[in-house]
Amino acid sequence: MPKVTAEYRDARRHEIARAALRLFAQKGFQATSMADIIAESGLSAGAIYGHYKSKDELIHHAISDILQFRLDAVGSLDADSPVDPGELLRRFVTAMGEEVGDLGLLLQVWAQAALDPSSREATDSVGAHLRRVFESYLTDWYARGLRMPGPDAARDATLFAPLYVGLVQGYVIQNAIFDSFDREAYFAAASALRPAQAVNMSAGD
Repeated sequence: MPKVTAEYRDARRHEIARAALRLFAQKGFQATSMADIIAESGLSAGAIYGHYKSKDELIHHAISDILQFRLDAVGSLDADSPVDPGELLRRFVTAMGEEVGDLGLLLQVWAQAALDPSSREATDSVGAHLRRVFESYLTDWYARGLRMPGPDAARDATLFAPLYVGLVQGYVIQNAIFDSFDREAYFAAASALRPAQAVNMSAGD
């Protein structure tokens, strides 16, 4: 039997996770069974259970797998022309919508984590990873885009990263529940955020 590579296993886990997420978005976590996921994926029961032993395990890990996959895909910067924060936010939520299908699913994820402490391991891992992505991005943006000194850029990036995580969550919530939500204005507001030092530097130019 040919050896299964780590890349193959990761791709198969991702495939299963996407099938599960489609169903979770349509039916909710509780109404989705492992039989439903098996049918949706087109894989055998053995293939599914070889990667996820139960629906709870799939819930806990599929969200983390999907989100980190997209974080790694959109979190890097153009080496020559860094994008502003609003554009990065746009790219991130657009990519997440393509991956998950319905961003409203994330509201279910957060509600599940609030009710089930065991689910928080996955959401906390994603949150920590997202903060690191924004710290790295903001350090670069503040230094190159806003011309802040390196140490100050790193300090303020650590300070502001949780705020940008909140901007992602705020976008998801307003997009899901407000028909009047102005997405373009939201992205523009994200781009307008500046550390005090950058504002002072700009005023002094």
